[in-house]
Amino acid sequence: MKKFQFRLESVLKVRGIHRKQAERDLAIAQARVTHTRRALDETREAFEASFQTPSDPRINRHFWRQTADHYRAGLKQREETLRETLAKQEKDLEIQRDNLALRMKEEKAMEKLKEYQKTDHQAEVEAQFQREIEELDLLKRGNG
Repeated sequence: MKKFQFRLESVLKVRGIHRKQAERDLAIAQARVTHTRRALDETREAFEASFQTPSDPRINRHFWRQTADHYRAGLKQREETLRETLAKQEKDLEIQRDNLALRMKEEKAMEKLKEYQKTDHQAEVEAQFQREIEELDLLKRGNG
């Protein structure tokens, strides 16, 4: 009898490729979120540090306050932009997670189908082998 051949092997390979691509997309989305969170933390730290007044008496305090206020306003704007970006990236990350879960389910379903078909094929081979043994046994009894 023929060796087992899964007729949808190419589909299974494509599903595997899609799953690997979804894994890469998820890793990229996760890296983007991590990078944005780090930038947001750095911006917050810079904002907090901007409240420290320099101890050098030669620095014009009024000029320093104006400059610091302007700097803080820029940091606040950057923080808001980063928060918006982070929200979008987190939504994208969730989409990528869902996509990966779907791709994994599709691949697993194909693998299960392949395993079921392989099991059925093995059962057929065993049944065919058993029939041949019984035939030989009948021929042996008939000639003996």
